[in-house]
Amino acid sequence: MLVFLALNGIEIDYTQKELYQIILDLASGKLELDSLTHWIIEHPL
Repeated sequence: MLVFLALNGIEIDYTQKELYQIILDLASGKLELDSLTHWIIEHPL
């Protein structure tokens, strides 16, 4: 995900713990695309 965002000129500010949890939630189906999009928008660099 981070590579995709970087290739598209998007940089986000996050902690390793936040990123770890967001990826686990996404992989397990607990997080939907709308929520991931909102998380990315809320974490600009």
